[in-house]
Amino acid sequence: MVSEILQESASNNRQMTSSTAQQLDGYLSEVPIPRSDNPLAYWRNNHGRSPELAKMARKYLSAPCTSTDSERLFSVAAHVLDEKRNRLHCDKAEKLLFIKKNLPLYLKK
Repeated sequence: MVSEILQESASNNRQMTSSTAQQLDGYLSEVPIPRSDNPLAYWRNNHGRSPELAKMARKYLSAPCTSTDSERLFSVAAHVLDEKRNRLHCDKAEKLLFIKKNLPLYLKK
């Protein structure tokens, strides 16, 4: 899949993606940090080695500044688990919510 993404990119984006792929390979070859450590502190300290990954980590690991997303998720959950679906197992409800939230992100690609 990574090779397909690289082929679709323009030459300028291809160089950036190649650099990001190298950063990702380097990160994946490292020993994982302990679960008790702060991942944001790790990326702050290792920003020089993997700047693109550090930027993504700041974006996805930090807490959102508003509760709007969580409120929307509860609203969607109320539509999934209602009086007509009161026997829906929690694992299936969780999967439905995950797909509802993440499918639009996948389709954007």
